[in-house]
Amino acid sequence: MNRDNEMDASGGSFVAELDLLDYWLLIKKSRVQIITLAFIITLLATLVVFQMTPVYRSTAQLLIENAKSNKVLTLSDLYNEQRESTESFNSQIQILKSRPVAENVIRRLKLLDNPAMNPPPHKNWYELDWIVDEHVDQPRSLETVIKRFSRSLTIEPVIKSNVVKVSFDSTDKELAAEVANTVIEAYLDVDLESRSQMTQKANVWLTQRMTGLRNNLQAAEQKLQQYREQEGIIDNKGVVMSGTGKQFEEVSTHLVAARMRFAEAENAYKQVKDHAGQKLEVLESIPAVLKDTTVQQMKQHDVEATRILTELKSRYAPAHPKMIAAEAEQKSAREVLTKAIEAVINGITREYEIARANAAAAASAQAQSKAEIQSITRKESQLSVLQHEVDSNKQLYDTFVNRAKETEVASNLQSTAGRLVDPAVVSTTAFSPVKRQVIGIAAVLGLLAGVALVFMLDFLDSTMHSVMDVERRLRVNVLGSMMVMENALEEKTSPERAFLENPNSTFSEAIRSIRTAVLLSAVDTPHRVIAVTSTLPSEGKTTIAVNLAASLSQLKRVLLVDADMRRPSVGKSIGEGMDQGPGLVEFLAGEATLEECIRQSSSANLTVLPAGKRFKSPLELISSKKFGETIERLKAQYDLVVIDCPPLKPVSDSLVISGYANALIYVVKADATPHPLATAALKRIRDVNVPLLGVVLNLVDYKKADRYGHYEYKYGYQYKYSYAYTYGQDEPVKPPRRFLGIRI
Repeated sequence: MNRDNEMDASGGSFVAELDLLDYWLLIKKSRVQIITLAFIITLLATLVVFQMTPVYRSTAQLLIENAKSNKVLTLSDLYNEQRESTESFNSQIQILKSRPVAENVIRRLKLLDNPAMNPPPHKNWYELDWIVDEHVDQPRSLETVIKRFSRSLTIEPVIKSNVVKVSFDSTDKELAAEVANTVIEAYLDVDLESRSQMTQKANVWLTQRMTGLRNNLQAAEQKLQQYREQEGIIDNKGVVMSGTGKQFEEVSTHLVAARMRFAEAENAYKQVKDHAGQKLEVLESIPAVLKDTTVQQMKQHDVEATRILTELKSRYAPAHPKMIAAEAEQKSAREVLTKAIEAVINGITREYEIARANAAAAASAQAQSKAEIQSITRKESQLSVLQHEVDSNKQLYDTFVNRAKETEVASNLQSTAGRLVDPAVVSTTAFSPVKRQVIGIAAVLGLLAGVALVFMLDFLDSTMHSVMDVERRLRVNVLGSMMVMENALEEKTSPERAFLENPNSTFSEAIRSIRTAVLLSAVDTPHRVIAVTSTLPSEGKTTIAVNLAASLSQLKRVLLVDADMRRPSVGKSIGEGMDQGPGLVEFLAGEATLEECIRQSSSANLTVLPAGKRFKSPLELISSKKFGETIERLKAQYDLVVIDCPPLKPVSDSLVISGYANALIYVVKADATPHPLATAALKRIRDVNVPLLGVVLNLVDYKKADRYGHYEYKYGYQYKYSYAYTYGQDEPVKPPRRFLGIRI
């Protein structure tokens, strides 16, 4: 267990450590209780185990066959084989656990009447014989047996195989083996029966479905034939065989040629029409006229006649016969040219009219052919629809015919879903309870429960029993511990005067140990003022203060101051009349001098300053400047001043008083002081920076030392020596303890 960092008395921090040794000592001191508890639990477990009825388990192994082992696998089957195989295997396991299989086994083996599966009603010990059990005459419940059967049945698949272990638990070992084998037989029978029923249902359904499909096919074929007869269609290729398509192609080609001719004629016609009524020179320049051969010849003849006439004009007079003949020739040529041009123009007009008529006729023929083709296409489309309906019905009918044949063949070749590969045998040893294992576990759990109980009780115990508890819980140094005084010693004197009256007792030796610790802590800087306080009243702080002051007075001049003005007890504890007369209260109130308040005890170096009378508000006196001056004055007069302070929990007087001290001793009562209160009080001390010297554990009962943590661990050697010296007993000192080879 890792402890959190805590503050020590000087304000430092303790390092978190693992207190395994503390736990080991706690377990060791409680070992008798732990072993006793473990023995009781083990004994009870043994009695319970031997009273339990033994349960036997028998196991049979079933091999689940692959449904596709005898089939030809397709490509998709190869891809999905692994997944489908796993799903099929898991499905068969669930069928093994199903209710039909359980009912089949119960019916076969008559488990309703078997006492191992359906025991008679149990009569409790407190029921009297004359009380009639109303459940005796009632029929035994099938549901109860099925539930008990399901709880006793175990289905366990073997990894990486198609083998399944079928186990059954029963108080009857022969019944366990019989049920395990019968479960597999019932599973195979149920599987065959279910397959047979499915095949029969499939045959009935296929037959009904085939009848309907056959009627649909016949109706579709009749409808197709009626349509063919109605439209006069020989087959579905009538369009090609009738030549309609070829005719449409020829008409389309003729239409294209006619339109091309019409376009050429229209172009020539527009040229002629645009120049109509103009002169011959304009007309003969038209491209459509010029390309005519006749016009070209007449044009050359006219040009030649004009050339000859021009040459003769340069030589002859107009009345010359040659001139007259040339002019007549030139005029004749011009007239012929004019007539030729007019003939060409008339021809262009006629060609235009003819081309236009031909184009219109070709377009009309194409439109008529297209209408005929569209009519035939519509008929062919309807024919295709009817033909497709016939083909679909025929294909569906053929599929069902083939499936019906496959179902018929499959019904004749029924195969089982699995086979029994390892039958169950009668077990000779009980499956449960495993007595040795249960008893061993009970023993271990008993030990753990004992340890846990010890730890829990230690955790719930808020008091401190030993020096180890103080160091572990408060994280402070321990100056020493004070034992509970013996009865004989108590009769002689009070604890406060134990050191003064019996300095050789064990109690006085413990006081000397504390004195030694105080002196050794002040080697460099001697303590001048030591304050003694506790958490609560009645923890023995006054006893420690008085006896410590008495022991220190053997070495120094000591003044014991009773600063507990609310419950003063120092003067009364010492006696010798010191509780009479004025004290610290009267001096601080100005009612007496310091010399009148200080009293000399029977010890030469021990003087006492009692508290005096009770005061309602002592904190006002302690907080006054005069109290501080008084402490300084006393430090100058004495070697050491010991102050008995009030408890820290009820009041805050000790915090103010401790401010004037250079050492504080904190008293804790064993088996009484709660450590949370002590921790809170020590935190208040640290908050005001009071130098905490250490803790004294008071009123320790050493008869319980081994029970509460071995006080001899650190301080016992002193007490053993002193006790033997006082009472004359010769008790040897025990050797040091060891744990795992480590001296403790």
